[in-house]
Amino acid sequence: MFELEDRSWVKKSVSATAASVEVFFDLSDEFHPDPNDLDEATVLPLSIPSDVLEGTSQLFSRDAVARFSELVAHYREVLNAAKKHRQTYNDFSHHMWLKLVISSAEGAITFAYHDSWSEMKALFEALKTTDEGQQHWDVHQGWEMIILRVGPRFHFREGGFDQGGEYANVSFPRNSLLASFEELEVRMTSLIERLTLELGEDYWSEFRYDLVDYD
Repeated sequence: MFELEDRSWVKKSVSATAASVEVFFDLSDEFHPDPNDLDEATVLPLSIPSDVLEGTSQLFSRDAVARFSELVAHYREVLNAAKKHRQTYNDFSHHMWLKLVISSAEGAITFAYHDSWSEMKALFEALKTTDEGQQHWDVHQGWEMIILRVGPRFHFREGGFDQGGEYANVSFPRNSLLASFEELEVRMTSLIERLTLELGEDYWSEFRYDLVDYD
Protein backbone atom coordinates (compact mmCIF):
# COMPACT_ATOMS: atom_id res chain seq x y z
CA MET A 1 0.00 0.00 0.00
CA PHE A 2 1.28 3.47 -0.91
CA GLU A 3 1.71 6.07 1.79
CA LEU A 4 -0.74 8.76 0.69
CA GLU A 5 1.13 11.55 2.49
CA ASP A 6 4.43 10.57 0.87
CA ARG A 7 5.05 12.54 -2.33
CA SER A 8 8.73 11.78 -2.80
CA TRP A 9 7.73 9.55 -5.71
CA VAL A 10 6.73 12.59 -7.79
CA LYS A 11 10.38 13.52 -8.44
CA LYS A 12 10.93 10.02 -9.83
CA SER A 13 8.08 10.14 -12.38
CA VAL A 14 8.97 9.42 -15.98
CA SER A 15 8.07 12.61 -17.83
CA ALA A 16 5.97 11.95 -20.94
CA THR A 17 5.99 14.51 -23.74
CA ALA A 18 2.36 13.77 -24.67
CA ALA A 19 -0.53 11.52 -23.67
CA SER A 20 -2.62 9.12 -25.72
CA VAL A 21 -5.79 8.00 -23.95
CA GLU A 22 -7.33 4.85 -25.37
CA VAL A 23 -9.89 2.20 -24.56
CA PHE A 24 -9.74 -1.33 -25.83
CA PHE A 25 -12.51 -3.86 -26.11
CA ASP A 26 -11.26 -6.75 -23.96
CA LEU A 27 -12.38 -9.57 -26.23
CA SER A 28 -11.93 -13.31 -25.89
CA ASP A 29 -11.48 -15.87 -28.63
CA GLU A 30 -13.25 -18.54 -26.59
CA PHE A 31 -16.53 -19.09 -24.81
CA HIS A 32 -17.05 -21.45 -21.87
CA PRO A 33 -20.56 -22.96 -21.93
CA ASP A 34 -20.31 -23.61 -18.20
CA PRO A 35 -18.63 -20.58 -16.59
CA ASN A 36 -17.69 -22.76 -13.59
CA ASP A 37 -15.99 -25.41 -15.73
CA LEU A 38 -12.80 -24.38 -17.51
CA ASP A 39 -12.39 -27.73 -19.25
CA GLU A 40 -10.75 -26.94 -22.58
CA ALA A 41 -12.67 -29.77 -24.23
CA THR A 42 -15.94 -27.84 -23.91
CA VAL A 43 -14.65 -24.45 -25.07
CA LEU A 44 -16.34 -22.85 -28.07
CA PRO A 45 -14.18 -20.74 -30.40
CA LEU A 46 -15.18 -17.13 -31.04
CA SER A 47 -14.17 -15.04 -34.00
CA ILE A 48 -12.33 -11.84 -33.18
CA PRO A 49 -11.83 -8.80 -35.41
CA SER A 50 -8.69 -8.17 -37.40
CA ASP A 51 -6.32 -5.53 -36.02
CA VAL A 52 -6.40 -6.75 -32.43
CA LEU A 53 -3.20 -6.00 -30.55
CA GLU A 54 -0.59 -8.59 -31.48
CA GLY A 55 -0.59 -11.57 -29.17
CA THR A 56 -3.86 -10.51 -27.51
CA SER A 57 -7.60 -10.25 -28.17
CA GLN A 58 -7.64 -6.53 -27.40
CA LEU A 59 -9.19 -4.21 -29.98
CA PHE A 60 -8.49 -0.51 -29.53
CA SER A 61 -11.36 1.89 -30.16
CA ARG A 62 -9.51 3.57 -33.04
CA ASP A 63 -9.30 0.19 -34.80
CA ALA A 64 -12.86 -0.76 -33.85
CA VAL A 65 -14.17 2.02 -36.08
CA ALA A 66 -12.76 0.29 -39.15
CA ARG A 67 -13.57 -3.21 -37.88
CA PHE A 68 -17.05 -2.42 -36.59
CA SER A 69 -18.90 -5.16 -38.49
CA GLU A 70 -16.41 -7.74 -37.22
CA LEU A 71 -16.86 -6.45 -33.67
CA VAL A 72 -20.63 -6.77 -33.96
CA ALA A 73 -20.24 -10.31 -35.32
CA HIS A 74 -18.07 -11.22 -32.33
CA TYR A 75 -20.62 -9.94 -29.83
CA ARG A 76 -23.46 -11.70 -31.66
CA GLU A 77 -21.56 -14.96 -31.26
CA VAL A 78 -21.16 -14.27 -27.53
CA LEU A 79 -24.85 -13.45 -27.05
CA ASN A 80 -26.03 -16.40 -29.14
CA ALA A 81 -23.79 -18.78 -27.21
CA ALA A 82 -24.97 -17.32 -23.90
CA LYS A 83 -28.59 -17.82 -24.92
CA LYS A 84 -28.00 -21.35 -26.19
CA HIS A 85 -26.28 -22.40 -22.97
CA ARG A 86 -28.72 -20.53 -20.73
CA GLN A 87 -26.12 -18.22 -19.28
CA THR A 88 -27.22 -15.22 -17.25
CA TYR A 89 -25.80 -11.72 -17.60
CA ASN A 90 -23.67 -12.49 -14.54
CA ASP A 91 -22.06 -15.33 -16.47
CA PHE A 92 -21.18 -13.56 -19.72
CA SER A 93 -20.75 -9.91 -18.68
CA HIS A 94 -16.95 -10.20 -18.67
CA HIS A 95 -17.11 -10.57 -22.45
CA MET A 96 -18.30 -6.95 -22.58
CA TRP A 97 -15.46 -5.42 -20.56
CA LEU A 98 -13.55 -2.37 -21.68
CA LYS A 99 -10.07 -1.38 -20.46
CA LEU A 100 -8.46 2.05 -20.20
CA VAL A 101 -4.81 2.79 -20.96
CA ILE A 102 -2.88 6.07 -21.01
CA SER A 103 0.31 5.76 -23.02
CA SER A 104 3.22 7.67 -24.43
CA ALA A 105 6.61 6.91 -25.93
CA GLU A 106 8.05 7.17 -22.45
CA GLY A 107 5.65 4.92 -20.53
CA ALA A 108 2.09 3.77 -19.93
CA ILE A 109 -0.50 3.52 -17.17
CA THR A 110 -3.25 0.89 -17.13
CA PHE A 111 -6.52 0.74 -15.21
CA ALA A 112 -7.03 -2.96 -14.58
CA TYR A 113 -10.35 -2.66 -12.75
CA HIS A 114 -12.15 0.02 -14.76
CA ASP A 115 -14.40 -2.19 -16.87
CA SER A 116 -17.12 0.18 -18.10
CA TRP A 117 -17.20 3.44 -20.02
CA SER A 118 -19.00 5.29 -17.21
CA GLU A 119 -16.10 4.59 -14.83
CA MET A 120 -13.63 6.00 -17.32
CA LYS A 121 -15.72 9.10 -17.99
CA ALA A 122 -16.10 9.73 -14.27
CA LEU A 123 -12.33 9.63 -13.83
CA PHE A 124 -11.72 12.24 -16.50
CA GLU A 125 -14.56 14.44 -15.39
CA ALA A 126 -12.83 14.53 -12.00
CA LEU A 127 -9.45 15.29 -13.57
CA LYS A 128 -10.89 18.26 -15.47
CA THR A 129 -11.64 20.03 -12.20
CA THR A 130 -8.64 18.82 -10.21
CA ASP A 131 -6.72 21.72 -8.67
CA GLU A 132 -3.02 22.11 -8.03
CA GLY A 133 -1.87 19.66 -5.35
CA GLN A 134 -5.15 17.71 -5.33
CA GLN A 135 -4.80 13.94 -5.22
CA HIS A 136 -7.01 11.03 -6.28
CA TRP A 137 -6.61 7.53 -4.89
CA ASP A 138 -8.23 4.32 -6.07
CA VAL A 139 -7.82 0.69 -5.05
CA HIS A 140 -9.44 -2.52 -6.36
CA GLN A 141 -8.56 -6.14 -5.54
CA GLY A 142 -4.88 -5.51 -4.93
CA TRP A 143 -4.48 -2.83 -7.64
CA GLU A 144 -3.74 0.74 -6.54
CA MET A 145 -3.53 4.12 -8.27
CA ILE A 146 -2.57 7.59 -7.10
CA ILE A 147 -3.07 10.60 -9.39
CA LEU A 148 -1.62 13.94 -8.34
CA ARG A 149 -1.75 17.27 -10.14
CA VAL A 150 1.52 19.21 -10.00
CA GLY A 151 1.48 22.38 -12.07
CA PRO A 152 0.70 21.62 -15.73
CA ARG A 153 1.11 17.86 -15.30
CA PHE A 154 -0.68 14.87 -13.80
CA HIS A 155 1.49 12.29 -12.06
CA PHE A 156 0.19 8.71 -12.10
CA ARG A 157 1.55 6.06 -9.75
CA GLU A 158 0.28 2.51 -10.28
CA GLY A 159 1.07 -0.37 -7.97
CA GLY A 160 0.05 -3.36 -5.91
CA PHE A 161 -2.00 -2.57 -2.84
CA ASP A 162 -1.16 -5.77 -0.96
CA GLN A 163 2.56 -5.94 -1.74
CA GLY A 164 3.13 -2.20 -1.94
CA GLY A 165 5.16 -2.51 -5.12
CA GLU A 166 5.19 0.15 -7.82
CA TYR A 167 4.27 -0.93 -11.36
CA ALA A 168 4.56 2.43 -13.13
CA ASN A 169 5.21 6.09 -12.33
CA VAL A 170 4.55 8.44 -15.23
CA SER A 171 3.60 12.11 -15.53
CA PHE A 172 1.58 13.43 -18.47
CA PRO A 173 0.92 17.00 -19.63
CA ARG A 174 -2.56 17.98 -18.44
CA ASN A 175 -3.62 19.66 -21.68
CA SER A 176 -2.50 16.74 -23.84
CA LEU A 177 -4.19 14.24 -21.52
CA LEU A 178 -7.57 15.98 -21.50
CA ALA A 179 -7.48 16.75 -25.23
CA SER A 180 -6.81 13.09 -26.02
CA PHE A 181 -9.70 12.02 -23.80
CA GLU A 182 -12.06 14.42 -25.61
CA GLU A 183 -11.21 12.71 -28.91
CA LEU A 184 -11.72 9.32 -27.29
CA GLU A 185 -15.07 10.36 -25.83
CA VAL A 186 -16.43 11.29 -29.25
CA ARG A 187 -15.28 7.98 -30.71
CA MET A 188 -16.50 5.80 -27.83
CA THR A 189 -19.89 7.51 -27.63
CA SER A 190 -20.45 6.78 -31.31
CA LEU A 191 -19.23 3.18 -31.05
CA ILE A 192 -21.43 2.38 -28.06
CA GLU A 193 -24.48 3.97 -29.70
CA ARG A 194 -23.91 1.91 -32.85
CA LEU A 195 -23.29 -1.31 -30.90
CA THR A 196 -26.46 -0.77 -28.88
CA LEU A 197 -28.45 -0.22 -32.05
CA GLU A 198 -27.10 -3.43 -33.56
CA LEU A 199 -27.37 -5.66 -30.49
CA GLY A 200 -30.37 -4.22 -28.67
CA GLU A 201 -28.71 -3.49 -25.31
CA ASP A 202 -25.95 -1.23 -24.04
CA TYR A 203 -23.52 -3.58 -22.31
CA TRP A 204 -20.57 -1.16 -22.28
CA SER A 205 -21.59 2.10 -20.60
CA GLU A 206 -22.03 0.58 -17.16
CA PHE A 207 -22.53 -2.69 -15.37
CA ARG A 208 -26.16 -3.65 -15.98
CA TYR A 209 -27.53 -4.35 -12.52
CA ASP A 210 -30.99 -4.42 -14.04
CA LEU A 211 -29.98 -7.55 -15.95
CA VAL A 212 -28.40 -9.34 -12.99
CA ASP A 213 -30.01 -12.62 -11.96
CA TYR A 214 -29.98 -12.68 -8.15
CA ASP A 215 -31.39 -16.21 -7.87
